[in-house]
Amino acid sequence: MVSAGPNPEGGGPASGQESGGRRLSWLVLLLTLAAVTSSSLSALSLYHLLALRAEVEELRSEVFRRREEQQEARHGETLQQMSSRARKSSPDPPHPPDPQPGLSFVRKRSVGTGTENTVSQPCLQMLADSNRKTFQKEFALEPYTAIPWQAGLRRGSALEAESDSILVREEGYYFVYSQVYYMDTTFAMGHVVIRKKRNVVGDEAQHVTLFRCIQNMNPVYPYNTCYTGGIVKLEVGDSVELLIPRSTAKVSLDGDSTFLGAVRLA
Repeated sequence: MVSAGPNPEGGGPASGQESGGRRLSWLVLLLTLAAVTSSSLSALSLYHLLALRAEVEELRSEVFRRREEQQEARHGETLQQMSSRARKSSPDPPHPPDPQPGLSFVRKRSVGTGTENTVSQPCLQMLADSNRKTFQKEFALEPYTAIPWQAGLRRGSALEAESDSILVREEGYYFVYSQVYYMDTTFAMGHVVIRKKRNVVGDEAQHVTLFRCIQNMNPVYPYNTCYTGGIVKLEVGDSVELLIPRSTAKVSLDGDSTFLGAVRLA
């Protein structure tokens, strides 16, 4: 009786299982690395956004402080020029100075060390012009209210003011922010920040709404502010403007309370 010899292909199924297991392990590893990378990028973006908001708030505080110092200086000069007979009646408060903040830099604190570094980031802040009036502008075949602006703080050549809007001269990522102080009895007020593209491809819309803001108004005490802010990518030739979707709107044209600005990040 002849005995059968060993089967030379007996290890085939086991070898296929091992190969399939290795491919599965590599796939799990790649998915894990992708998830970790995505989480890290999200955390980094959130950190940059929070840091930019802190910079904007510090910038506003510095502008307010300098305006107060100028007011106090003018008030002191007025008191020195007054005669002793006129001291019985309180003088009229001085007119606020023109909203032209003289800041030469944006401050940024380094995390962990507590030190303060000077950072020169291209930026432009538009302040409401109280010497002019709001005007009507047609957008999407509807009448909107536009705000007259004047250039306030400006650094670098990446942005410039043009026709009551911000014109982009250098492509990059920008933190765009805005605020309007409403004094209207209409039940709700708000505004939109719009990007007008210079280059349009295919069926793309030329106007893109970047941010929307809406606030309820108290009919008895009709005073409220609405603020927006976020990071967007802008290209050379694009423009950014702020419009109120009302044919008429009562707003404050004080540069401290109504403004539009952008800071270049990269």
